[in-house]
Parts: sequence; structure tokens; C-alpha cells
Amino acid sequence: MIHSLRCLAAALAVAGCAFGAASASAQTTTVKYSNWLPAGQAMRVEVIEPWIVEVEKVTQGRVKIDTLPKVVGTVPAQFDVARDGQADLVVFIPGYTPNRFDILEVAQLPFMGDDPEKLAPVVDRFYRKHLASYNEFKGVHPLSVYVVSPGQIFNRVRPIKALADFKGLKVRSPQASATQALTLLGAVPVSKPVSETYELLSSGVLDGTFMPPESIPAYKLTDLVPHATVVPGALYNTVLVLGINEDKWKSISQADRDAITRISGDVFAANIGRAYAKGDKAAFDTIRKAGRTVEVLSEPVVAEMKKTLQPIEKDWVEKVKKKGVADPQKLIDQLRADFAAAK
Repeated sequence: MIHSLRCLAAALAVAGCAFGAASASAQTTTVKYSNWLPAGQAMRVEVIEPWIVEVEKVTQGRVKIDTLPKVVGTVPAQFDVARDGQADLVVFIPGYTPNRFDILEVAQLPFMGDDPEKLAPVVDRFYRKHLASYNEFKGVHPLSVYVVSPGQIFNRVRPIKALADFKGLKVRSPQASATQALTLLGAVPVSKPVSETYELLSSGVLDGTFMPPESIPAYKLTDLVPHATVVPGALYNTVLVLGINEDKWKSISQADRDAITRISGDVFAANIGRAYAKGDKAAFDTIRKAGRTVEVLSEPVVAEMKKTLQPIEKDWVEKVKKKGVADPQKLIDQLRADFAAAK
């Protein structure tokens, strides 16, 4: 009898341990992250990887992010990868798929601003207040919407000091407004993701690229593009989104979603801005030490460029009116005002 009771107690204890282990396992949500950023790149090293650690910390281990060994799908397809659940978490660039996220393009228009430390968090707050209601990211929950450093012009053919110097150059463009700008300036835009830039430049398919300065050393392009040109005020900005599959997001408890939200949004965006500002300075130091030229366009040339590129803003206004934006100019003016007020 005593022996039987001991056996029963032991069996119950084993069952209890198994149940406890199962419960603990059920409480842990693993989020699969599709990463396409190279090792050493500022956004990856200084912001995303620390954020991944912080997510586990603020959720007390209930949410863990697993970085997959390679990118799922292509870089331009990352929104679809998250929406369709091929991976849970992605960084996607809306501009890589033209005519899809048209309203968001307000943050990519010419001469919105060139200081990522100020503009990156402003863009996240602006999106949530003025753009989220248009639901352009259906199926993907945007954890943070931000810009990196504005793309500057890097090419292997000649220094660019005047608008005429753009003529005929085959330049990689990351998004629609940059493509239109290159066309208006007499260059030949080539729409390709950043991940293909090295191959296209080294093979001679491209003469140059638009790119944040930080990314030139990160993508090993310093020796391929000896001429750098800086446009004060920024010829364009590129919006990026840290997004998670909507269903995966909803599967996380409200308390943990709130905790993750607190370390995402404009906080995450501000960290991105700081990382890129620092990375740009280091990149230009590297470029100059390598004996490359860095031209800053003069005020008269910038004024001429603004005039030449006016159709971009006008075309965007007409395009988004058709998508239900009642007063597009008000959005432009508000974003410029928000940026001007940022400290």
C-alpha cells in the first residue's frame, strides 16, 4: 500500500514537472527575423541587434527574436514576406515597390531635411498621427517607421558640381521620387536594391548610386565610387519600416506588446538617426582618407535643382488625391513644420 502511494506520488510529480515545462514553453513566443543587412552595418549593429536583446528583456523572456541564417525571399519583397508569414519580423523599404505605398512617399520628397537625428523620430510620430489611418501596411504591424541618412550621390565617372554633370550617368535609384529626380536632372535611373549595388558598379552596369554615406564603406563601395556629392537639404530621403506580421503581433500578450511598443516607434527611430549621423561622419572620414573627392553643391546649384525638381511634389499631390487624401499639400507643410520644430 505504502509502495503504491509512493509510486502514485512520483507519477504525479513527473506529470506536474512535464505540465510546468509545457506551460513555460507555451508562454514563450519566438519571432523569426529575416535579416538582409550586412555584418558591421550601423542599423544592424547599433540599433536592431541591441533592440532584439531588449525585447527579450522587457518581456522577461516571453518574446524571443530568432535571426534567421539568411534573408527570406528578396530584399524588395520583405513586406510580402512578413505579410504572408514566411518570416515574422522584417525591415522593409516601401520605395522598393513603387505605386504601392504612395501616401507614405511624402517623407521621401526632395528637400524635406538632411538631419537623420531629427527627422527619423519625426517621421514615426508623423506616420502614426497623419498616415496610419490610410492603412497602407495592411497585414503588417509597423513597429517603427523612420528614415536613415538622406542618400547622396556617389559615382565613378566625374565630380558633380553642376546640374549638367548628371547628364547621361547611370545611377542606382532606391525609390520613386529619386528615380523621377534623376530623370529630371538628365541622368539614367536604374531601380535596384542596395544589396545589388556592388555587383552592378563593379561590372560597369552602373556609373553611380544614391546611397546614405554610412553605407558606402558598409557595402564595400569606397574603391568603386571615387566621387561623392552632397546635396544640402537632401535630394530625397528613404523611409524604412520595422514591421511584424499582424497575426504574430496579435498572438503576443497585450502587456508584452505594450512593453515592445515602448522601446520601438520614435525611440527606435531616434536610435537609427543617431547611428546614421555617426556613421556618415566616419564614412566621409574614410572616403577622404582614401583620397576620394567630396563635393558639396553650392547654393546657386541647389536653388536651380529645387526649381528643376518641382514637378515631383506636384505629381505626388495629384497621385495621392486619387487615393483619398483630401489635402496633400497640408501633409507636406505639416511634415516640414514638424521637422523645423524638432530639436
